Amino acid sequence: MKKAFSTIFSVLILAGCSPYAAPLPHASSRPTPLHFGLYVTPDPTTNPIDPPERFTGYHAATDFEVSSREADEDVPVFAVCGGTIHFSGFAEGYGGLVTEYCNMKGQDVTIIYGHLAVDSLVAAGTIVETGATLGILGAAGSTNTDGNRKHLHLGIVKGRSGDVRGYVQEESDLNLFLDPEEVL
Repeated sequence: MKKAFSTIFSVLILAGCSPYAAPLPHASSRPTPLHFGLYVTPDPTTNPIDPPERFTGYHAATDFEVSSREADEDVPVFAVCGGTIHFSGFAEGYGGLVTEYCNMKGQDVTIIYGHLAVDSLVAAGTIVETGATLGILGAAGSTNTDGNRKHLHLGIVKGRSGDVRGYVQEESDLNLFLDPEEVL
């Protein structure tokens, strides 16, 4: 059923029937063990990632994992909505980072796309359409992922913001973000 949904969703995007695009190929069928609102610590007994994340707090995004087959392949990252690229470059904790200003469901938002290969990134100031390629995922353990695993960290901040936190310390601060899986 998920595969059929993914195919139908992709067809609708290509036909222009939906205002949003999946951030990665087959996004709806990818594991998302670090989902929005999950409280994590570096403790391997409670952290769903192996090796565990080095951060502590409430995850303010959804992490879309790659398959073992994709470990050495280029995996493109797509704009989930049409908008303007606000930041494009290296950021501590992410490696390659793109932020995009757009409007979702009548609300201005800032989309955070983390762990991309820096040399693949679309330039800041670029106006992109829904589904445009923003870059490719960085290799695991590289500077492009700031030493992290290969995956896409997708966050949605309410408003036009420079806030690129991947984790927040207070659960109430999650109200500053939208859950990507609920929006998409």
